[in-house]
Amino acid sequence: MKEPVQIKPILLGGLPIAVAVMKTLKMPELLAQHVPNGPREKIPASQSLNVMLCNVIMERFPLYKVAEWSKDRMPPGTSRLLNDDRIGRALDRLFEADRSALITSIVLEAIRTYELDTSRVHNDSTTVKLFGEYPSADPDAAVPLRGHSKDHRPDLKQVLFNLSVLGDGAIPLYFKVHDGNTTDDRTHLTNWMSLRGLLGKSDFIYVADCKLCVRESMEFIDSQGGRFVTVLPRTRSEDKQFKDWLQDNTPSWNQIKEVPGKNQEDPPSIWWLFDCPYLSKEGFRIIWVKSSDKQKIDEQSRTGAIEETVEEFELLRKKTYRNRKKLSDAVQDIFNRKRTEGYFHWNIVVETAESFKQSHMGRPTAQTTYKKIIKRKYALNFTHNQERIRYEVKCDGFFPLITNLKTPCLEVLDIYKFQPRLEKRHQQLKSVYHVAPIFLKNTKRIEALLFLYFLGLLVTALIERSVRLAMKKKGLSSIPIYPEERECRRPTADKILELFRDVRFQSVIQDGKQLARIPDKLNSVQKTVLNILEIDQKEFFTPTTF
Repeated sequence: MKEPVQIKPILLGGLPIAVAVMKTLKMPELLAQHVPNGPREKIPASQSLNVMLCNVIMERFPLYKVAEWSKDRMPPGTSRLLNDDRIGRALDRLFEADRSALITSIVLEAIRTYELDTSRVHNDSTTVKLFGEYPSADPDAAVPLRGHSKDHRPDLKQVLFNLSVLGDGAIPLYFKVHDGNTTDDRTHLTNWMSLRGLLGKSDFIYVADCKLCVRESMEFIDSQGGRFVTVLPRTRSEDKQFKDWLQDNTPSWNQIKEVPGKNQEDPPSIWWLFDCPYLSKEGFRIIWVKSSDKQKIDEQSRTGAIEETVEEFELLRKKTYRNRKKLSDAVQDIFNRKRTEGYFHWNIVVETAESFKQSHMGRPTAQTTYKKIIKRKYALNFTHNQERIRYEVKCDGFFPLITNLKTPCLEVLDIYKFQPRLEKRHQQLKSVYHVAPIFLKNTKRIEALLFLYFLGLLVTALIERSVRLAMKKKGLSSIPIYPEERECRRPTADKILELFRDVRFQSVIQDGKQLARIPDKLNSVQKTVLNILEIDQKEFFTPTTF
């Protein structure tokens, strides 16, 4: 007697889109080629890593729930073997593999297949917080340590996630995990040399923040035929020299851009450039940039900090201090928090109050003697440092770029202004992928897991770039992927994949055999996106297994 017919819904979501990109990059084959299998493994380590990578891109489930997530996407009976221990061992195999060769193979395949422009590379780092002591970290892996926390959690140990992306669509190109107390200035030389080996050339433009502005790093890149753009730090003498000169002189600013405000009543955003005639101490070119928006921000920031400092000073005045050091420490604490010490003149004054008290107990008489009691209390006096404030006002809105490029100033500025696109990748890592916290004890597995997150960033960045380029070719200024079919001019991969979050097919089963597959009907927006990505609907609903 035949069993009754069952209809089982299988959730697809946007997974077929991600898998299509992974197959284009030959990720399954390259993982199988580079990651060795352990003895008596019932599932190849590369297969476990493929499942984990898809989970990172789509759902971000914890390790112990990956098997449940993958049960309809793996061969029958295979998913039950995919427990958290097996995934952990697969991460061990990935760490032990030649990850440099693996990342090189995947990235070069992406460059070749998607015709990526490799003339410019942007670099920046972020921290990934960890919960735990990690007393016996593996010396071969990045060591979790306390350092400067970009998550504002100095109480937690962390590792440094250093990421390099292309100037073409902010496509992730290379990454490295460092010890948690590593500073950025110590990473740029090794990072640049790794990029040179990966790209097979040295004349790409290397863009980074002010930690690149170190004599050793800049001179080495320049001597090797490389090019760079970075920011001159405020601690450099050239910065103070220009600001001192600015107090009595006016640079010949060149207005290069004016953008209307977002609202009709908002003032336009204006940019000016000044190619400084004086070179840096290393002999490199300095370009001073002035922005009307930054000028407003600097003014508001300074004014707000001064006002907050005055409010806290007034609260100090209402208290009674009998100890000079306590009052001095309280003032210094305010300056440290508000960073306003230069904007005030201040001193502590002593106020005395005299009183008299009988020398002996009892009712006072004509012969009663008295002793003088002097009580001291300390009070704060302060005034604004008008000269310093006027000095800073003249410096509002400026920041200097240092470079060895000979190109026009506007081109150098446009190159540097792409840097926030890299910071968006860090934001994506933390807010979309929820990389932290990582509840793993083994530091080798932490580093291997971050490798999968890098690959996930690469896949989603390529999806994003493909959609935007296809929209441009098809003359589409926007597509309605927001809720209520609101238009989106620059769709992100997260929103594109989310558009398909409820897409599934119905599997008709009888006696353990699949009789038919009935796919959901796609709406017009979903069809538009698949058309943009040149993915056929039949191909989209083709069974996806690992």
